[in-house]
Amino acid sequence: MRAFLLPSLLVVGLGLPAQAQAPSEAPPPPAPDESWLNYPGPEAPAPPPDALPPPLLPSRDAPHVVSTRRQVPEEPLKPNRVSLYGGRLLEPGKVGVGAVLGFPLASVKASLGVLPRLDVGLGADSLYGIMNEVRAYVRVGLVSGEDAHLALSVEGGRAFFLNSPSQEEFGARYFTGRRNWNLAPGLMGSLQLGRRSRGFLDVRYLIAFDTQPFQRDPLGGIPQGVQVSGNLTFRGGLEVPFSEKTSYVVMVGGNIQGREEDASFMPTVGIGLVTGF
Repeated sequence: MRAFLLPSLLVVGLGLPAQAQAPSEAPPPPAPDESWLNYPGPEAPAPPPDALPPPLLPSRDAPHVVSTRRQVPEEPLKPNRVSLYGGRLLEPGKVGVGAVLGFPLASVKASLGVLPRLDVGLGADSLYGIMNEVRAYVRVGLVSGEDAHLALSVEGGRAFFLNSPSQEEFGARYFTGRRNWNLAPGLMGSLQLGRRSRGFLDVRYLIAFDTQPFQRDPLGGIPQGVQVSGNLTFRGGLEVPFSEKTSYVVMVGGNIQGREEDASFMPTVGIGLVTGF
């Protein structure tokens, strides 16, 4: 017994294990925050609104940013080619209409382009009800250039007077030089002035046929059944386009009248519009 206890005491006193001790308990699991099941972890709280940087506003001094958006080019303005009072003719199939108010006459006209060098049309002149004339006309192109045009025009019509020749002294016949039938051949020219305006000049010889002759001189005898007189008329002015088909018209001119009982010279003025379709 003593022999057995001595080695055991030696073992205890020296701290040497006499036998393999039983294994200790397993280490504790890692903290929940360090477990891979919690990856990626709780989201960080959003910063307060005051901590956000203010939005960048464009500065006046900052250079302008050139837009890369493709710019569609604007269609160039088409030239106005509608003319009734000058030498430029209408294109075939095109119609032009115009109206002018003035002194002594107000007038309207409509023209149709028949051929490249031929227009035909109808018109009416009025001394504001005292005389009304309906007429037809043709216009034939003689010269057609880039900026200058010249045409031959012939107008003819029938005039209706409110009063008979014996009832008027300074009436429609005195102011206009016209009689019952009138024929007016002449030349019409136009010239481009600048980029927009067109100047025009219309010179005619008006032949008036009086089928109601009236002899004011009692000793003059019986007048002829038809009396013929001639007048020189001229008009000049501007056609000023404000769109592709419409223009203002301003004109001045005069009548040099050859009949004794008519005014020897009568100035004329007018303003109106010309348009086409």
